[in-house]
Amino acid sequence: MKVWDRRFASREKHPLLEAFNSSIEKDCFLYQAEIKASRAYAQALQRASVLTKKELRNIEAGLKAVKKRIEGGEDLSRFEDIHSAVELLLTEEVGETGKKLHTGRSRNEQVVTDERLYLKKKIPEIIDLLRKIQGEVIKQAEAHFGLIMPGYTHLQQAQCILFSHYILSLFWALERGKSRLHDLLSRVDTLTLGTGALAGSSVALDREYLRRILGFSAISENSIDAVSDRSFILETLFVLSLILLDLSRFAEDFVIYTSQEFGFLHVDDSLATSSSLMPQKKNPDIFELLRAGCARLFGCLSQLFLVLKGLPSSYNKDLQEDKIPLWRGVEETMQILKVFDLALSRIRPNKERIDAGIRSFLFATDMVDYLVDKGIPFREAHGIVSEVVRLSEKERKELEKVDLEKLRKISPVFARDVYDVFDPARSVMKKKTSGSTHPEQVRIQIKKAKSLLSSSLPSSSKGTRKKDL
Repeated sequence: MKVWDRRFASREKHPLLEAFNSSIEKDCFLYQAEIKASRAYAQALQRASVLTKKELRNIEAGLKAVKKRIEGGEDLSRFEDIHSAVELLLTEEVGETGKKLHTGRSRNEQVVTDERLYLKKKIPEIIDLLRKIQGEVIKQAEAHFGLIMPGYTHLQQAQCILFSHYILSLFWALERGKSRLHDLLSRVDTLTLGTGALAGSSVALDREYLRRILGFSAISENSIDAVSDRSFILETLFVLSLILLDLSRFAEDFVIYTSQEFGFLHVDDSLATSSSLMPQKKNPDIFELLRAGCARLFGCLSQLFLVLKGLPSSYNKDLQEDKIPLWRGVEETMQILKVFDLALSRIRPNKERIDAGIRSFLFATDMVDYLVDKGIPFREAHGIVSEVVRLSEKERKELEKVDLEKLRKISPVFARDVYDVFDPARSVMKKKTSGSTHPEQVRIQIKKAKSLLSSSLPSSSKGTRKKDL
């Protein structure tokens, strides 16, 4: 069923072409937004004297019935898209009055309105999922405070850090993601209803009234831009991609740290699988899938970029292809965030293996600092310790096992107290800057992180929401 059938009353209907042109399978997820926007539009039509109060009541009751039918499993495949589905089902419910709903309205504006309403609902939900992960990060940081682990650059042991400092780095990455989502909302939160197909509506709609009842903070300024803009979807996918990119990197860390070579993390059996051939295997499949999750988002982002590239002004049917990237990007992100939160709660550090993994090369920079404290310029001290490292490698000894006499041949400044630097606790305590791995600085981080989470309510509980139809 199509709302424009009478334009081509004698056209041949080829099933393949009909299916290719239809978008109902792609956009049916927008049904709640479509019904909400249609109800608001009906109210605006009544204010513009297009509908009587009685007709408005009939339409509102009809839209409730349509919602109930859709949620009850109504077969929508006979319709071209969700917009015509709601309109035609409404007409089935209330008769001729339903045909008045589309007065002065275009599907071009409907789809953008629905997409913006969808994102206005989903983005706060995503923010709340990020807050949950951040809460779990804080739990891990507090539960294992004081545990010192090797820190890595280039996957080579670098310097000693607190495990709490390491896991809190995820908190701040997610905080950036939340900030980007809040910023993004300010551009999503624009009313496009009332712009017509591209030139505006011939009905004297009160768009400020529409803005208020639909809960938007702004009104689109240009009708051409309003119906053709999809940058808000691109931006959403980009921000979600950045968030999943950060999670992917930590998932990779967890895959590495759970390997037998590292063993830094214990993994709950619920996060692992075994092999169909090798019975000893405990594969961190959940983290591997989380690591791959951002790839799908990158695909959604690239797909929509290529659809939009070079489109002429105003609405084009190509824009129908924005639904799958939008829906998949949002829904898959939410699934990944839920899984990551659960997975993070089911890992814990293995102190015994972490302690055993601390090797003396981690303290090479501490040796440099030791020489600097004794008055040797940094660059010279760096060169001296480089010679010590080469000697250690040549003799196949840990740094702390190199004889003092041999150290003094490289630099007479070395004394017996140089061996004090090979202490993980001393190493982290030597850090002096804010945001460092010094225990006091990590405590400050935890305090700030907890304050950020407790200073505001979850996004989904902010403000008052109109009751859904």
